[in-house]
Amino acid sequence: MLDIKKLLGKNIILFLAVLYSCVITILFFISTSGMPSIGVSHIDKVVHFSIFLGFTFLWLSFLYLRNDMKLSTRTIVIFFLISIIYGTLIEVFQEQFTARRTFDYFDILADMLGSLTGIFVFQKAKPFFNFKNSN
Repeated sequence: MLDIKKLLGKNIILFLAVLYSCVITILFFISTSGMPSIGVSHIDKVVHFSIFLGFTFLWLSFLYLRNDMKLSTRTIVIFFLISIIYGTLIEVFQEQFTARRTFDYFDILADMLGSLTGIFVFQKAKPFFNFKNSN
């Protein structure tokens, strides 16, 4: 029964990570013109930060479960670098392939800070992935 719970946990987290990644990629290319403004300065940076926090947390959670509750510092650093590359490519593609979205270095900085926070949250949440005590 324990192995079934672990397998289901991995598959659910993988599904969520892939779905989340697809949805945010699509959202990064949708035009924001015509959307209501909430009047908060630099809210898009908060959005980038939050998106990358979730992105990093979900993928690290999946990798952790897939690797039998182990995740090396090297793997975390590699994933962090991948998230920076992904965020940078999104900015480049927005500039090149959309009419109303532009490249913004501060979006990349918000992505990096969100990813770092996602790593921190993941490290704090690791004890909650312990399936040994569940029935």
